[in-house]
Amino acid sequence: MKAIILTLFALLYASCAFARGGPGDVPAIAASNSGVLVKMTSGMSSTTSKPGDPVTGEIIDPVSLRGARLDGKVDRADHSILKFSFQTLVVGGKRYPVQTQLTSIVNSKGDEGQDDLEQRIRIEGGGIIAYGTATTLDEGAEVHMSLWKK
Repeated sequence: MKAIILTLFALLYASCAFARGGPGDVPAIAASNSGVLVKMTSGMSSTTSKPGDPVTGEIIDPVSLRGARLDGKVDRADHSILKFSFQTLVVGGKRYPVQTQLTSIVNSKGDEGQDDLEQRIRIEGGGIIAYGTATTLDEGAEVHMSLWKK
């Protein structure tokens, strides 16, 4: 009985540590809508990418997560629409399920609100819609996203 109580206490402590970013664990990730700035470490295009293709990024901000990797996939790529999301946060070799939604981009050349074809874009439904016939987001682009625990 004592072992069961200790095990339950350990599990409760571990779940609370994840929520508040306990020592040796992931820094705090809110249950919903934590803003993060991510530098893309892979590129994608509405003309060459397919749904399910992998995408990766590295967190720049918040500082508590700087250097953590995000792994995800292309959700939609056709004509002038490009949508992607991250499903896994990798910190110190540990993997955590997350959900994300795109809120804004700065292309790899440093231009806010433009894709890497230098076209104006808008964010709608968590995806990029370009004012052209195709859209591209290259490695090095920075994206602002909402991130939360799955």
